[in-house]
Amino acid sequence: MKRIGILLFFCFSLFAARAQETALTPAQIETLFLERNLVLIAERMNVSIADAAVAEAKVWDNPEFSIGDLNVWTGGEEKQFSAELSQMFSLSVKRAKLAAVERVGKEIAVKQFEELLRGMKTELRNTVAETLCLQNTLSVIETQRKVLQEVIAGYRIQYEKGNIAQSDLLRLQTALFSVEGDLNDTRTALNARQRTLKNLLSTDVPVRIAEVAERFPAPASLDPMRLTDEALATRPDLETARLQSKYFEKDIIYQRSLAMPDVSLGIRYDRYGGVWKDFYGVGVGMQIPLFNRNKGAIKTARIQLRQNETLVEQEQTGIRNEVLESFQNYASTYEFLENNVKNPALEKLDEMVGTYTGNLLARNISLVEYMDFMNSYRTAKEQLLAAQKQLRLHFEQLQYAIGHDLN
Repeated sequence: MKRIGILLFFCFSLFAARAQETALTPAQIETLFLERNLVLIAERMNVSIADAAVAEAKVWDNPEFSIGDLNVWTGGEEKQFSAELSQMFSLSVKRAKLAAVERVGKEIAVKQFEELLRGMKTELRNTVAETLCLQNTLSVIETQRKVLQEVIAGYRIQYEKGNIAQSDLLRLQTALFSVEGDLNDTRTALNARQRTLKNLLSTDVPVRIAEVAERFPAPASLDPMRLTDEALATRPDLETARLQSKYFEKDIIYQRSLAMPDVSLGIRYDRYGGVWKDFYGVGVGMQIPLFNRNKGAIKTARIQLRQNETLVEQEQTGIRNEVLESFQNYASTYEFLENNVKNPALEKLDEMVGTYTGNLLARNISLVEYMDFMNSYRTAKEQLLAAQKQLRLHFEQLQYAIGHDLN
């Protein structure tokens, strides 16, 4: 019900304010993604295609009916012709064995969909994290621009009165020009992220991400060995590789069944084709497996099985290393933020902007001191936002490496 409400809200926003931004939380964005992404919708159809293949594999061959020996030169009751009805039967139960192969194929299709979903959810969440960081960075730069514009307006009045040197005013104007350039670059980067986000949501409505408080698990509460075991047990890509081995095992059995010939049973009716007026006969036919016993296909399936088992071992090694690296990156970024985000200086930065601006206009501090503070303010805020983004990205990479959400 909650998903339907979010979807209706988004559709209403689409028609009511097509050119305006729609503010959504990350959770709402993910819900819309699962409902609207066309790639996922198309991939789900592969599971239905696999179901159809399983059903088709169970179907018997069609019987064959033929009419022959039709004598066009005679007519009436003495007209000559023959008719035959035949049906192919498998001695090796190959339809059931083919169905077993296709059932594994369906399992592979399901896991491939889960793998696509895992990758696209990570892409979506990374895009959200990068977009949110750019939104906040844009806000910081806009704040700096607004403050500089106010200072320049005050300095221009003082310059016209002859109270300050022109060089001070020019330095402020140059700083504003640089900030305007940074603002343009950030907007360009944000537009690129918006395009990716809109593509993932299959919409053309700009989406503004509403920031919500997030809680990330402490690395101390996570056991890398346990996470590795979970990844080896649940990763869709590894399960797909394992199912591929199962597929080749079933295919070997099926290919062996093809080496045994099918039997054709039929009944035949012949009118005026011989001594009797109406002749009824029964026939049996089969191929003699003298030259082709399907050895090539059987050998190919066996080699593919051994090849895939080698790839599964390599995949397991890669997953272990991926989980460990992702955990170390997440733990390092988490520790950095824990040690610095509660720094009293960072908490008071926004308040100090107004204080420093007032002191500058009151000529209690020099322009050099003010510019140094503003540069420090901008650097600190951007580093904090970048670290928060990196924490989100590393957390998503850890969840991707494990194969499921930790929350």
